[in-house]
This record gives sequence, structure tokens and C-alpha cells, in this order.
Amino acid sequence: MFSANPREVTSPTNSLLKVFRRALADGTTKQGWLAVEGPFLVEEALNAAPRVTTHSVLVASGAAEKFSHLLQRLPAEAEVTHVPDRLFDGVAQTQSPQGIAALVEFPAYRLEEIVAARNPLLVVACRLQDPGNLGTMMRTALAFSATAFLTLQETVSPFNPKAVRSSAGAIFRLPLVCGLDPNAALPFLSVHVRLVAAERNSPSSLAQADLRGPIAILVGRESTGLPQEIARHANQLLSIPIRKEVDSINAATAASIFLYEAARQRGFKY
Repeated sequence: MFSANPREVTSPTNSLLKVFRRALADGTTKQGWLAVEGPFLVEEALNAAPRVTTHSVLVASGAAEKFSHLLQRLPAEAEVTHVPDRLFDGVAQTQSPQGIAALVEFPAYRLEEIVAARNPLLVVACRLQDPGNLGTMMRTALAFSATAFLTLQETVSPFNPKAVRSSAGAIFRLPLVCGLDPNAALPFLSVHVRLVAAERNSPSSLAQADLRGPIAILVGRESTGLPQEIARHANQLLSIPIRKEVDSINAATAASIFLYEAARQRGFKY
């Protein structure tokens, strides 16, 4: 495990600091590595090893001793850089920086691998725009043992900093495939799994649906739901029974209800 001596950086114009500053603001580096900030997310990334690889860690000098237990868990090839507290605060994106950040790499998954899982339960985010909703959906998907989380084009990135924080570490544990072209991905998925769509106006109720067996749950945009060109690929359009005077519920809440019902029908076998 970690044995290298840390680098010491004191210049605010250092190239590594620029990489961290940009990545923490945008979510990822140019290589596609996710930037995370704070001990909880760094530890979650380490817990997900070796599937998730931690490449670089930035530590405020004043916090190095406090986080020594995390640094000792790093792979030997990981780069550790110490910076003065004031420089770390200038790079951090949180209101109360805690003194540690990391760049981590996720494995690349193919749809062929995803559908080959035993009795797959997939969540497909279809053009959702709110990163908090997306992160909550990932957290719920993990809680109810979804086997993968997919996003279609025009959906906010799971690597958006708010989505990552809202996932509460779930992003490190779920196989992800992002930015799929619906015209290619949905026909492919439909060959291998049943496509079940959350549709608030459907006369078919979730309460009577069979969610056992290989399925993918399609969840649409917060305000407008699933567009017709996506909904037409679904084998079933299912509504959630709610009070008539309530127009709809939050997209993440709808996904949670579908996932709970799928897990219940599968006997909560985690």
C-alpha cells in the first residue's frame, strides 16, 4: 500500500492545483477521472478498490495527520501532494473545506456486460436535469440492489459534484454507463430485459405490475416525464397511484417507489 513521500506544493499556479480546481468545479478531469472532496467520499472511493482506482490525493498540510489513516490505504502508485491550508481552501468547492480531495478512475462498462448480470435490475435516467435527483436515484438504486445505473443523452452527468454528493457514496459501488444514445441503447436493452417506464398518465398501475425477472426502469425528466420517442420503446408504462389533486411526484421519489416494489417482489434478496 501507500509508501511514497508526499510532494510539497506552495505555488497557487502549480499545474496540479489547476487540475484539481477545474475538476472539483466540473466533476471530472480531461481524462474522465472523477474529482471528490472530503474524507467521506475519499474513503468511499478507497472502499471501492480495486474496481475504482485512486490516482492522486491533495491534502491540506494542517489536515495531513488527521487523514493519515486514509493516506495509508492508498495504492503504492498513488500521488500524494501536500499544500498549505490557504491554497487548499482556494481549490476546494465546498463552503467548509475539510482538507482532502482525490482524483479517481472508474472502470468502463459495456451494455453487453450489464445485461449479462444474473437477473438484472437496471435504472435508466432519461434526460433528468437535476443533479440532486440523479444522485438520490443512485443512492436508492444501490439500496435496493439495482445491478447498474444508466443515463441517456441529455441527462445530467452522474459525475456532477452535486450528484456525487447526493449519491452518498453509491456512485462508487454501482456499475455506470453514461450518455447512451437512446436510439441504439433502448432497442438493444429491449432484447435482453423488459423496459418498464414510469408514466404518470398510464392507466396501468404499478400496484398490479410484475417486476420480477430482468427489467430496466425508465425514469423521465422531472417536469415533463418521458418523451414519446423514449416511451415508445417501453414494454409497459406504469403509473404510481397517488391522490387525484396531486399532479405528480418527484422523479427520484418515483424511482424509489419502483425500486422498492421490484425489491419487494424479489423477496429483498440482497
